[in-house]
Amino acid sequence: MDLASETIRITKALDALPTLPVVALQIGEVVHSRNASVQQVADILRTDPATSAKLLKLVNSPYFGIPGGVSDVARAIPFVGFNTLYQLVLSISVLDTLGGGKSNNAKSLWVHSLTVATAARELATEVRFSDVGACFTGGLLHDMGKIALAKVDGEKLDAAFESIKTEGLSMEAAEAKHGLAPHDRIGSRLARQWKFPAALAMPIEQHHAIHRSEVRERLGPSLRAITEIVAAADLLSRACAEPFSEVQMCEDGDELAGAMFERNGLSNDQRNGLVDRTKKQLERSKVFLSLLDG
Repeated sequence: MDLASETIRITKALDALPTLPVVALQIGEVVHSRNASVQQVADILRTDPATSAKLLKLVNSPYFGIPGGVSDVARAIPFVGFNTLYQLVLSISVLDTLGGGKSNNAKSLWVHSLTVATAARELATEVRFSDVGACFTGGLLHDMGKIALAKVDGEKLDAAFESIKTEGLSMEAAEAKHGLAPHDRIGSRLARQWKFPAALAMPIEQHHAIHRSEVRERLGPSLRAITEIVAAADLLSRACAEPFSEVQMCEDGDELAGAMFERNGLSNDQRNGLVDRTKKQLERSKVFLSLLDG
């Protein structure tokens, strides 16, 4: 079967995936309407007890460290804010919808994504980006296309990873060899299908291309910054002893990450410090992986 036919087949499989829970879409609409109230958001969450339970698990974890914890989602909102709460619900929904997948590498993909998310949060803090939480969420979801492939075509994705290990192929070349559509294109399609805000959709779509000047120039400052932060975190994560062979530092990784650091006035010592902090913070972030187990 040729690549075009395979792309059509995978597209049909993606279209057959469940839509995100209504609660994620409703909260997104309310939060972005700019007149959201705690009561509105809490009422929406109460219509989905499963999502609310997972949300409470997150906000009561060491990741947030709310003093004394909270037993009701309405009480969590003043601590985390509307935007962070929406990003958490979106993350929970994607974890539920894509789940573990049929690939042997599915869990490792989520571990890598969590490492990138943690590195993105640390890097965003370092460069004083305005929405650190969005950088974490962008990092967590940046490889959503790979995770979707793990669900709809796990065997071919595993074969692609094997080619990367044994033949030294890039991910792009391995995907083409095994008849898989590029994962960033798949992720971008799902982000549009699930109505992601641009701040989360752009890192999914452009985390491999943001280093190209023509891509950087057509994005506004905020979208360019968050996409570059996620891309640099993707490269930084490979120095964090992440146990997944596919994500070892690529040949030009140091050069690309170095360019981003230079643009933001960050030294090699700061880069090393970011790696150290990411490793330390991963333990707190691992609560997100526990959601994969229900």
